Amino acid sequence: MSRPDTTPDQRTGSLWQIVTGREISAKLHDKTFITSTVTTLLLMVVVFGLSFLFNGRSQTTTVAVLDDRGAQLVATAQQLNRATGSDNTIRALPVSSAAQAAQQMRDGNAKALLQRTGDQWRLSGLKTSPTATTWSTRAISQAVAGEATAENARALGVSPQRLTAGTQLALGSLGSEHDAEKQAAATVLGIVFAVLFYLSMIIFGYAIANSVVEEKQSRIAEILLTAIPSRQLLLGKILGNTVLAMGQMVLIVGVALAGLSFSPWSEYLSMVTAPALWFLVYFVVGFVALACLWAASGALAGRSEDVSSTSMPLLMVVMAVYFYGMLANGSSQVIASYIPVASAIAMPTRLVSGSADWWEPIVSIAISLVFSVLTIWAGERIYRRAILQTGGKTSLRKAWRNVDVVR
Repeated sequence: MSRPDTTPDQRTGSLWQIVTGREISAKLHDKTFITSTVTTLLLMVVVFGLSFLFNGRSQTTTVAVLDDRGAQLVATAQQLNRATGSDNTIRALPVSSAAQAAQQMRDGNAKALLQRTGDQWRLSGLKTSPTATTWSTRAISQAVAGEATAENARALGVSPQRLTAGTQLALGSLGSEHDAEKQAAATVLGIVFAVLFYLSMIIFGYAIANSVVEEKQSRIAEILLTAIPSRQLLLGKILGNTVLAMGQMVLIVGVALAGLSFSPWSEYLSMVTAPALWFLVYFVVGFVALACLWAASGALAGRSEDVSSTSMPLLMVVMAVYFYGMLANGSSQVIASYIPVASAIAMPTRLVSGSADWWEPIVSIAISLVFSVLTIWAGERIYRRAILQTGGKTSLRKAWRNVDVVR
């Protein structure tokens, strides 16, 4: 009789690969998963496309004027507008009366009427007053203010510069404008990372928990565990869902970076690329740690309806850490960047703002890896000792103290 080439342990050592492949295949054939992923990517493409379309298109505002002074003011407003680097245009449309101006506005040929009333200029819309914050209204306001200042200076016999010296409040910061831009980008990116991390954890977490409890409730787990060690079964589930979640996140981040490169905000691409890559590293480390706990919460449930209660403590912790990592600032953000899970949000945010040294993400990742090892060990212990417990929910204390009933 010939000796077998492999021992039983060697034959079962790669069974996790079969489970991993099954998890990936089942998810890739899930219409809901495919639809949600494709919809998210298409929505991102549409958002970037619309932003490029509307921000890249120049606008023309036509203002009706009654005389040459009004036309000169509109020309001055156009010069001021061009000085800001804008491609938008303000042009004057001469009319003989306010009634003709109203007709031109009704026909869509003019946006507003600029006329002198008493000792001041007035800009009038057809049915509503022009908005003070629009680019065209601001330019015309500056032109009117400049002309009024020049007239007052001539009446007083001084130069316009002398008349207005010291009257304007200068706005600035102790840092540079680039620092302010980095801080704004960090705030926006922190929110984006937080939302992506939270949604992915919830969607895939509940999927893992429900998969475990369905196998337990239908007694399929008993059949599987006669052929596959529990650690192999759990490892395959975790790795399969990790691959899917990571693939989905890489697609989202990749499309976002590609869209950013073609958008009006392409100048920020170099600023956010490295933090986005760090976020992917944090994401996979945090996902593996929490996925094992989600599997444990599924093993504690006796039926699908119990998952919401057995996973509630985990969900509350995830939400608390999620909000802390997103809302933390200053010294609390520094602390959050070293707390596992919260660091997936806080550290990339600090990298964008430039407040983190090169070694800090490395230390933070090391802490997250240690945390992941501990949560994987705890989650695997609970899963292994609760997966075959029937007759309703299994308490966490009971599962922790149970003796091993499966391999």
